Amino acid sequence: MIMPHKQKFYLAMIVLICLAGPLKAADPLDHLDPQRYGAGTLIAAIEELAGYQPDQAVDLLLPLLGHPDQDVSRSSAWLLRRMGRSSDGVGSASAVLADPAASLESRLAAALALAELKVASAQAPLQTAMASDTETQVRAAAARALGELYRPGAADALSAALLADDAENVRAAAVCALGKVPDANAQAIMNALQDSHFSVRLEAAWALGRPQFRDAQGIIGNLLRSLQSDSDCRVQAAAAWALGELGDPTVKDALIAAQNGPCRLTAQAAARANGEIQ
Repeated sequence: MIMPHKQKFYLAMIVLICLAGPLKAADPLDHLDPQRYGAGTLIAAIEELAGYQPDQAVDLLLPLLGHPDQDVSRSSAWLLRRMGRSSDGVGSASAVLADPAASLESRLAAALALAELKVASAQAPLQTAMASDTETQVRAAAARALGELYRPGAADALSAALLADDAENVRAAAVCALGKVPDANAQAIMNALQDSHFSVRLEAAWALGRPQFRDAQGIIGNLLRSLQSDSDCRVQAAAAWALGELGDPTVKDALIAAQNGPCRLTAQAAARANGEIQ
Protein backbone atom coordinates (compact mmCIF):
# COMPACT_ATOMS: atom_id res chain seq x y z
CA MET A 1 0.00 0.00 0.00
CA ILE A 2 1.40 3.37 -1.01
CA MET A 3 1.52 5.89 1.85
CA PRO A 4 -0.26 9.21 1.11
CA HIS A 5 1.99 12.23 0.64
CA LYS A 6 0.83 14.02 3.82
CA GLN A 7 1.41 10.95 5.95
CA LYS A 8 4.95 10.63 4.56
CA PHE A 9 5.63 14.25 5.46
CA TYR A 10 4.39 13.91 9.04
CA LEU A 11 6.33 10.67 9.53
CA ALA A 12 9.50 12.36 8.29
CA MET A 13 9.00 15.23 10.72
CA ILE A 14 8.55 12.82 13.64
CA VAL A 15 11.75 11.00 12.73
CA LEU A 16 13.69 14.28 12.52
CA ILE A 17 12.41 15.42 15.92
CA CYS A 18 13.34 12.09 17.51
CA LEU A 19 16.84 12.21 16.01
CA ALA A 20 17.36 15.79 17.15
CA GLY A 21 16.54 14.90 20.76
CA PRO A 22 14.62 17.06 23.26
CA LEU A 23 14.36 20.78 22.57
CA LYS A 24 16.62 22.91 24.73
CA ALA A 25 14.74 25.43 26.83
CA ALA A 26 15.59 29.07 26.11
CA ASP A 27 17.97 30.64 28.61
CA PRO A 28 16.09 33.39 30.51
CA LEU A 29 19.29 35.46 30.44
CA ASP A 30 18.79 35.78 26.70
CA HIS A 31 15.40 37.36 27.31
CA LEU A 32 16.69 40.26 29.45
CA ASP A 33 16.98 42.43 26.36
CA PRO A 34 14.57 45.39 26.34
CA GLN A 35 15.44 46.10 22.70
CA ARG A 36 13.98 42.76 21.64
CA TYR A 37 11.40 41.87 24.24
CA GLY A 38 8.44 43.53 25.89
CA ALA A 39 7.63 43.93 29.56
CA GLY A 40 5.84 40.59 29.91
CA THR A 41 8.78 38.60 28.59
CA LEU A 42 11.25 40.58 30.71
CA ILE A 43 9.27 39.97 33.90
CA ALA A 44 8.83 36.26 33.11
CA ALA A 45 12.59 35.95 32.64
CA ILE A 46 13.26 37.75 35.93
CA GLU A 47 10.91 35.41 37.77
CA GLU A 48 12.61 32.38 36.25
CA LEU A 49 16.07 33.70 37.13
CA ALA A 50 14.99 34.09 40.75
CA GLY A 51 15.08 30.31 41.02
CA TYR A 52 18.84 30.03 40.57
CA GLN A 53 20.15 33.64 40.63
CA PRO A 54 23.13 33.48 38.26
CA ASP A 55 25.81 36.15 38.69
CA GLN A 56 25.59 36.93 34.97
CA ALA A 57 22.12 38.37 35.54
CA VAL A 58 23.38 41.36 37.51
CA ASP A 59 24.80 43.31 34.56
CA LEU A 60 21.60 42.67 32.61
CA LEU A 61 19.30 43.71 35.45
CA LEU A 62 20.99 47.02 36.25
CA PRO A 63 19.87 48.82 33.05
CA LEU A 64 16.31 47.60 33.66
CA LEU A 65 16.04 49.65 36.86
CA GLY A 66 15.21 52.62 34.65
CA HIS A 67 12.89 50.71 32.33
CA PRO A 68 9.82 52.86 31.61
CA ASP A 69 7.54 50.00 32.64
CA GLN A 70 7.40 50.24 36.42
CA ASP A 71 6.70 46.53 36.87
CA VAL A 72 9.93 45.72 35.05
CA SER A 73 12.00 48.16 37.10
CA ARG A 74 10.52 46.99 40.40
CA SER A 75 10.92 43.30 39.49
CA SER A 76 14.55 43.91 38.56
CA ALA A 77 15.20 45.63 41.88
CA TRP A 78 13.45 42.80 43.71
CA LEU A 79 15.74 40.20 42.15
CA LEU A 80 18.87 42.24 42.80
CA ARG A 81 17.82 42.50 46.44
CA ARG A 82 17.28 38.75 46.65
CA MET A 83 20.73 38.25 45.18
CA GLY A 84 22.29 40.54 47.77
CA ARG A 85 23.22 43.11 45.11
CA SER A 86 21.05 46.05 46.19
CA SER A 87 24.04 48.35 46.56
CA ASP A 88 24.93 47.80 42.90
CA GLY A 89 21.38 48.70 41.95
CA VAL A 90 21.36 51.98 43.87
CA GLY A 91 24.03 53.47 41.63
CA SER A 92 22.22 52.56 38.42
CA ALA A 93 18.76 53.66 39.56
CA SER A 94 20.12 56.88 41.07
CA ALA A 95 21.83 57.77 37.80
CA VAL A 96 18.53 57.49 35.94
CA LEU A 97 16.62 59.41 38.59
CA ALA A 98 19.13 62.27 38.51
CA ASP A 99 19.39 62.43 34.71
CA PRO A 100 17.31 65.36 33.35
CA ALA A 101 17.52 63.78 29.89
CA ALA A 102 15.86 60.57 31.08
CA SER A 103 12.16 60.27 30.30
CA LEU A 104 9.53 60.99 32.92
CA GLU A 105 8.52 57.31 32.87
CA SER A 106 12.09 56.17 33.45
CA ARG A 107 12.62 58.54 36.37
CA LEU A 108 9.36 57.42 37.98
CA ALA A 109 10.39 53.78 37.55
CA ALA A 110 13.84 54.45 39.01
CA ALA A 111 12.27 55.97 42.13
CA LEU A 112 10.18 52.84 42.62
CA ALA A 113 13.23 50.65 42.08
CA LEU A 114 15.15 52.50 44.79
CA ALA A 115 12.33 51.82 47.23
CA GLU A 116 12.33 48.14 46.29
CA LEU A 117 16.08 47.81 46.83
CA LYS A 118 15.46 48.63 50.51
CA VAL A 119 18.94 49.79 51.48
CA ALA A 120 19.91 52.95 53.34
CA SER A 121 22.02 54.27 50.46
CA ALA A 122 18.83 54.69 48.40
CA GLN A 123 17.59 57.43 50.72
CA ALA A 124 19.89 60.27 49.65
CA PRO A 125 19.09 60.15 45.90
CA LEU A 126 15.38 59.96 46.67
CA GLN A 127 15.57 63.00 48.95
CA THR A 128 17.48 64.90 46.27
CA ALA A 129 14.86 64.07 43.65
CA MET A 130 12.03 65.02 46.00
CA ALA A 131 13.61 68.40 46.58
CA SER A 132 14.83 69.29 43.10
CA ASP A 133 13.25 67.37 40.22
CA THR A 134 11.39 69.66 37.85
CA GLU A 135 8.44 67.29 37.46
CA THR A 136 5.89 67.14 40.27
CA GLN A 137 5.16 63.49 39.47
CA VAL A 138 8.78 62.55 40.09
CA ARG A 139 8.96 64.55 43.31
CA ALA A 140 5.79 62.82 44.51
CA ALA A 141 7.12 59.40 43.50
CA ALA A 142 10.35 60.05 45.39
CA ALA A 143 8.36 61.01 48.50
CA ARG A 144 6.26 57.86 48.31
CA ALA A 145 9.41 55.79 47.80
CA LEU A 146 10.92 57.24 50.97
CA GLY A 147 7.89 55.99 52.85
CA GLU A 148 8.22 52.53 51.30
CA LEU A 149 11.93 52.48 52.03
CA TYR A 150 11.09 52.86 55.73
CA ARG A 151 14.44 54.17 56.93
CA PRO A 152 15.14 56.63 59.75
CA GLY A 153 16.47 60.01 58.69
CA ALA A 154 13.86 60.92 56.07
CA ALA A 155 11.44 62.76 58.36
CA ASP A 156 13.13 66.17 58.09
CA ALA A 157 13.24 66.05 54.28
CA LEU A 158 9.61 64.95 54.08
CA SER A 159 8.54 67.67 56.51
CA ALA A 160 10.37 70.24 54.41
CA ALA A 161 8.60 69.08 51.24
CA LEU A 162 5.27 69.12 53.05
CA LEU A 163 5.89 72.69 54.12
CA ALA A 164 7.46 74.17 51.01
CA ASP A 165 6.41 72.34 47.83
CA ASP A 166 3.86 74.23 45.76
CA ALA A 167 2.36 71.07 44.25
CA GLU A 168 -0.44 69.46 46.24
CA ASN A 169 0.35 65.97 44.91
CA VAL A 170 3.89 66.27 46.29
CA ARG A 171 2.65 67.51 49.66
CA ALA A 172 0.09 64.69 49.80
CA ALA A 173 2.77 62.10 48.98
CA ALA A 174 5.10 63.63 51.56
CA VAL A 175 2.59 63.52 54.40
CA CYS A 176 1.59 59.97 53.49
CA ALA A 177 5.26 58.92 53.59
CA LEU A 178 5.83 60.86 56.79
CA GLY A 179 3.25 58.65 58.44
CA LYS A 180 5.29 55.57 57.53
CA VAL A 181 8.90 56.42 58.35
CA PRO A 182 10.13 55.33 61.79
CA ASP A 183 11.22 58.83 62.85
CA ALA A 184 7.89 60.37 61.84
CA ASN A 185 7.12 63.92 62.92
CA ALA A 186 3.57 63.86 64.31
CA GLN A 187 3.39 67.66 64.64
CA ALA A 188 4.18 68.15 60.96
CA ILE A 189 1.37 65.76 60.07
CA MET A 190 -1.05 67.56 62.38
CA ASN A 191 -0.08 70.87 60.77
CA ALA A 192 -0.99 69.36 57.39
CA LEU A 193 -4.60 69.08 58.55
CA GLN A 194 -4.74 72.83 57.83
CA ASP A 195 -3.40 72.54 54.27
CA SER A 196 -5.30 74.41 51.57
CA HIS A 197 -5.84 71.26 49.47
CA PHE A 198 -8.18 68.50 50.59
CA SER A 199 -5.92 65.69 49.34
CA VAL A 200 -3.14 66.75 51.71
CA ARG A 201 -5.55 67.02 54.64
CA LEU A 202 -6.99 63.63 53.73
CA GLU A 203 -3.58 61.94 53.76
CA ALA A 204 -2.73 63.65 57.04
CA ALA A 205 -5.87 62.30 58.69
CA TRP A 206 -5.17 58.77 57.42
CA ALA A 207 -1.58 58.99 58.65
CA LEU A 208 -2.57 60.10 62.15
CA GLY A 209 -4.62 56.95 62.64
CA ARG A 210 -1.44 54.86 62.82
CA PRO A 211 -0.66 53.30 66.21
CA GLN A 212 2.68 55.09 66.61
CA PHE A 213 0.88 58.42 66.97
CA ARG A 214 -1.53 57.29 69.67
CA ASP A 215 0.22 59.29 72.40
CA ALA A 216 1.18 62.35 70.32
CA GLN A 217 0.32 65.58 72.11
CA GLY A 218 -2.66 67.37 70.60
CA ILE A 219 -3.62 64.62 68.18
CA ILE A 220 -7.16 64.09 69.47
CA GLY A 221 -7.96 67.80 69.41
CA ASN A 222 -6.64 68.21 65.87
CA LEU A 223 -8.61 65.24 64.56
CA LEU A 224 -11.78 66.40 66.29
CA ARG A 225 -11.39 69.79 64.65
CA SER A 226 -11.13 68.10 61.24
CA LEU A 227 -14.13 65.90 61.98
CA GLN A 228 -16.29 68.80 63.04
CA SER A 229 -15.22 71.63 60.76
CA ASP A 230 -13.33 70.47 57.66
CA SER A 231 -15.09 71.58 54.47
CA ASP A 232 -14.59 68.20 52.75
CA CYS A 233 -16.60 65.13 53.75
CA ARG A 234 -13.74 62.83 52.79
CA VAL A 235 -11.44 64.52 55.28
CA GLN A 236 -14.13 64.39 57.96
CA ALA A 237 -14.59 60.67 57.35
CA ALA A 238 -10.84 60.03 57.49
CA ALA A 239 -10.64 61.93 60.78
CA ALA A 240 -13.46 59.81 62.17
CA TRP A 241 -11.64 56.65 61.12
CA ALA A 242 -8.42 57.86 62.74
CA LEU A 243 -10.21 58.66 65.99
CA GLY A 244 -11.66 55.15 66.00
CA GLU A 245 -8.20 53.67 65.45
CA LEU A 246 -6.74 55.69 68.32
CA GLY A 247 -9.49 54.40 70.59
CA ASP A 248 -9.87 57.35 72.97
CA PRO A 249 -13.29 57.00 74.67
CA THR A 250 -13.58 60.76 75.21
CA VAL A 251 -14.43 61.25 71.52
CA LYS A 252 -17.56 59.07 71.52
CA ASP A 253 -19.96 62.00 71.93
CA ALA A 254 -18.36 63.81 69.00
CA LEU A 255 -18.64 60.69 66.87
CA ILE A 256 -22.30 60.28 67.79
CA ALA A 257 -22.93 63.88 66.75
CA ALA A 258 -21.13 63.25 63.45
CA GLN A 259 -23.41 60.26 62.82
CA ASN A 260 -26.33 62.66 62.71
CA GLY A 261 -24.61 65.20 60.46
CA PRO A 262 -25.48 66.05 56.85
CA CYS A 263 -22.61 64.12 55.22
CA ARG A 264 -23.45 60.44 54.70
CA LEU A 265 -19.80 59.42 54.27
CA THR A 266 -18.84 61.10 57.54
CA ALA A 267 -21.84 59.59 59.32
CA GLN A 268 -20.93 56.08 58.19
CA ALA A 269 -17.30 56.48 59.19
CA ALA A 270 -18.26 57.93 62.57
CA ALA A 271 -20.67 55.09 63.28
CA ARG A 272 -18.03 52.52 62.50
CA ALA A 273 -15.37 54.34 64.53
CA ASN A 274 -17.73 54.64 67.49
CA GLY A 275 -18.33 50.90 67.40
CA GLU A 276 -14.61 50.19 67.62
CA ILE A 277 -14.03 52.28 70.75
CA GLN A 278 -14.52 50.37 73.99
